[in-house]
Formats: sequence, structure tokens, C-alpha cells
Amino acid sequence: MNNSGTRRIALLAAVLALFAAATAAQTFFADEELVDVSAGLSLSAFHPGSRGFVAVTATIAGDWHINAHEPLDEYLIPTVLAIDAPPDIAIERILYPEPDRLRLEIADGDMLLYHGQVVFGAELSVAPGAEPGPREIAVRLRYQGCNNLTCREPAEATATVVLRVAGPGETVDLVDPDRFAAPPFTGIDGGDAGGEGFSGMVAERGLFLAFVFIFLGGLALNLTPCIYPLIPITIGYFGGQSGGKASRTFVLALVYVLGMSITYSVLGVVAAMTGSLFGSALQNPWVILFIAAVLVGLALSMFGLWELRMPRFLTRRTGRARQGWFGALFMGLTVGILAAPCIGPFVLGLLTWVGEMGRPVLGFLMFFTLAWGMGLPFLVLGTVSGSISRLPQSGNWMIWVRKVFGFILIAMAVYFGRHFIPARIAWFAYVAIAAAAGLWLGWLDRTGETARGFVVLRRLVGVAGIALAAVLLLWPGGPLREAGMAGIRWTPYEEALVEKAAADGTPVLVDFSADWCIPCHELEHAVFTDPAVMALAGQTVTLKVDLTRPGETEQALKKRFGVRGVPTIIFIDGAGEEVRELRVTGLVEAAEFRRRLETIAR
Repeated sequence: MNNSGTRRIALLAAVLALFAAATAAQTFFADEELVDVSAGLSLSAFHPGSRGFVAVTATIAGDWHINAHEPLDEYLIPTVLAIDAPPDIAIERILYPEPDRLRLEIADGDMLLYHGQVVFGAELSVAPGAEPGPREIAVRLRYQGCNNLTCREPAEATATVVLRVAGPGETVDLVDPDRFAAPPFTGIDGGDAGGEGFSGMVAERGLFLAFVFIFLGGLALNLTPCIYPLIPITIGYFGGQSGGKASRTFVLALVYVLGMSITYSVLGVVAAMTGSLFGSALQNPWVILFIAAVLVGLALSMFGLWELRMPRFLTRRTGRARQGWFGALFMGLTVGILAAPCIGPFVLGLLTWVGEMGRPVLGFLMFFTLAWGMGLPFLVLGTVSGSISRLPQSGNWMIWVRKVFGFILIAMAVYFGRHFIPARIAWFAYVAIAAAAGLWLGWLDRTGETARGFVVLRRLVGVAGIALAAVLLLWPGGPLREAGMAGIRWTPYEEALVEKAAADGTPVLVDFSADWCIPCHELEHAVFTDPAVMALAGQTVTLKVDLTRPGETEQALKKRFGVRGVPTIIFIDGAGEEVRELRVTGLVEAAEFRRRLETIAR
């Protein structure tokens, strides 16, 4: 070969080496941080008692991404912004940008992600008595970085910004007005980026539609079996007091609904004023378990095992036809007690969100709207009570409806307590509840056997319950699919096991993984369950290092083996030495993993 050919080959080899180095650098970035943050303020200075914003700009390296503040999968690490400020600087709320919904190769479904350059923020206020001078504010962005191959260990990026409290008469200028006029500094708090629940609906659709939804929710609560029996009692009261005058009945019904509104509006104000109490309490395991127990207790009352009754002194007062507006107001104030078994979950969700917002006026208006939704049928039916000769009685069919709600409440109890039981058991519980509801409501319960139309409805509900149970049972990732995935059996890493394997001449696989690592889950489902891979892995000692919450031992193993991200799988031959070229760093196909295993397996 001539010199020209040799130079071409050398040049090609150099280009390939540079390409490989660049790829490796892009994948792992050595010890560089994946996210760089900087902070800025909306004003050049802040007068005592004024408000403003701090913007935190995060620049995410290369093709990497970080999870949204509320990722779709529970095992993913959310991105969280924390701000440390002096005592006279209050952080009112944290603002998160809207994430991008993307579908990546490493996941089966969509993901909510931040990538490139994104801006987080916070609203702050300066105490009225703050002394002029500088204040240092520290920002910390906690994140987990991933790309299409691997995930890095959760990390934290920090920055500082100096806020200056202005003196009397000092001029203050706007800083970067274009940035602070754009999301997330406009509109509703972006903390619920996933669009779930009340907060996501408000962020996406606005307050007007949120109020419409709450009003319709209150209206729908009248269909629950706890409220329906109140309708004939209430209408009877209105008719007895009206003297046949529709105008008087309307006024009494109006006062009655006003009483309901006052009761629920007070709840909204209390929730908003004690927002931290509601927010932190619902993250306490004991509180969550208490809620689950209450739901089970309410479900048992639906099945007739015990009866939830209003205290006798209230029953005497509300059941007696008291004259005038005060009687109607008193009935409205206390009617929520009887409705509690059915409206509890809905009201609890609204209470939680109002508490997180911490805005008493908005909380009052939302619960006022909820109460008027609940009270509208009373207002309409009460007004025309004189022309109503008979209302349907809550007979056998209402007993059946109560049992429907009983099964729903049990399912909700499992949902609240799902973090305290294995995921597979929780899923089996949903299957069992759906199947039991279908069988009991459709066939075993003999309620309403003489009404042909009602029997047809029961059968349809029964078929729907059994069909739902079957779908849940056969769902990809459901309990049967999970149970059928034998997969490689991993043992927690112990140095003694490695030494014994070396003494016996047995190869070793060491899997570095974490619960928050999406490619790790893909390997477990698509690669480690491959029959050929399982057979070859059976000829080795398989050890796992869990980096979900790494301690000193796990950190030492990371440093010893030079692990920079997960998944990383180490191949150790029978002599106890790592075969470096076989190392897996990221997601690979089952065929490629088999090929590497064949190299060391006996």
C-alpha cells in the first residue's frame, strides 16, 4: 500500500476516533453538570412592601432532558425549584414552565420534559419594614437528567442573585420586561404542569371554565343517594311554609341555598387561610391512611352495615317545620352533614387545591359556586312545590345505587393507600373490586327483581364491571403480565459474592440501576425477560447495585467502577476482571446483550 493510501486510512481512523469520543462525551459529559442555572430579578431594586419576580434560567446540555415538575410516571424524579431568602424576603409561590409532551424511544408512552433552555420563576415580596441594603437569594434546581440511552443520578444546580432593598425616594427600573411578561410569570401558577385536576384545568382553560366545572359538579352531587332523600323533605318544608304562594316559596328556597353557600364558603376560606396545613397534611402517610380508612367506613355504611345519622338535636331542629327565614337558613347551614358520605371526595379535592393556592377570596367564591350548584334543584323544585303532588320515593333502587357508591368508595380507598402496598397487590385489588361489583350489582343482589327495566340496567352494570376487571387483569403492565415476566433474578451486590465467583471461575454481571431510570425499566421488560438472555445469565452470578437513593457503599462502588449514569452493566469474567469492552451504558437490544453475554458465559 502506498503512502497516500496509508494516510487516508489513518485520517479515516482519526475521524472515527473523534466521532466516538464526541459520542461518548455527549452521552456522559464526564464530570460536567448537565444543567447550568442563572438567576435574575424583575426590578433593579425593591421598595419595602413591594412585590416582584425572580427568574431562574436553566440551560440543559446537548440532547439531554430533565423531567417536568409533575412527571407522568410516579417513579421519575420531578424537577423542583427551591429558593432560600433572608427572613424579610418572602417567597410567595414557585412558578414552573409548561413542559413539552414528547414520546421517546426509551418509554412506551408520552413523557413531560424540559429540554434546551427553560425559565422557572418565583413570586416574592419584601417586608414593609425591610431596611435598605443588599440581600442574597440562593436558588437550587433539583433535577434528574436522561437521554435516549441513559439516566444520570439526581443532581442539583445552584445560583445566587442579590436583591437590593431601595431607600426612600429611590427610583426603581424594570429589568428585562419581555421575559417577565411571558410564562411562567403570567397567568396561574404553573406548578401543576401535567394538566391534572383543578389546577391543570385552571391553567389550561382559565378561571371562568373552572367555576363552570365546579357549578356542574355541585349540580351532579344531587344525583348521589345521600342527597336525593333530602329533596322530598326539603320540598315538603317549603310547601308547608309557603301558604300556596310561589313567591314566598322562592324566597324561602333562596334563603335555604344561601345557608348551604355560607357553610361551604366558610370551608373554602379556612382551606385557603390554612393552605400549608392542607398541603402538608395530605402528604403525611398517617393522614392518607386515615382518609383511606374513612372511605372504607363510608363504603360500609353504603352497604348497610351501619348507618350514618345526623345528631338527634340537629334532626329535631331541621326535621321540624320552623317558621320564617331563620328556619330555612338553619336547614341550609346544616344540610351538608347529611350529604357528607357522598360529597366528601369531591369537596376534599377542591379543598386541597384551594388550600394550595392560599387565596381566601377565591376559595370563598369557588365553594359559594359549588353550593349554588347543589342548591339549584332545591330552588327550582321548592318554588313549584305547590304543583308537585308526589315525588319518587327512595325505595329499593336507591339501595342498589348506594351499593354502587360503596364499591366506588372502596376503590378510592385503595387509590389513596396505593403507596403503602405493593403495586401488584393494589392492581389485583382494583380487579377484585371491579369483578365483585359486577357480580354483586348485576346478579347476586336481588334488588328490584320485579322491575324489568331496572333488571336490564343491573345486568348492563354487571357486565361492565366484569369487563373492566378483565381489561385491568390483561392490561400490559397489569398483574398477570408482570407475574409472567420471570426475568433475570438479581441479588444485592456483596463483595464476598464477587470473590467467591472469582474463586469458582464463574462470570459476574453487575447491574447499576435506579427506580427513576426509564431505560432501566425498559431493560427489565424487553431485555432481561428474553429467554436466551435469561439462559445465559443463569450461567453467571447476577448482582444489582440500586442507585435510587445511593448511600456510602453505592457511591464507593460507582467511583470504583467509574459509573457515570444508569443503566450501566458490568461484565466480569471468570478470573474476576472486568471485560471493559463489553460494558453496557444505556439501552441495548436483546440480541446485542445476548452477544455480550455469550462472550463470558460458561
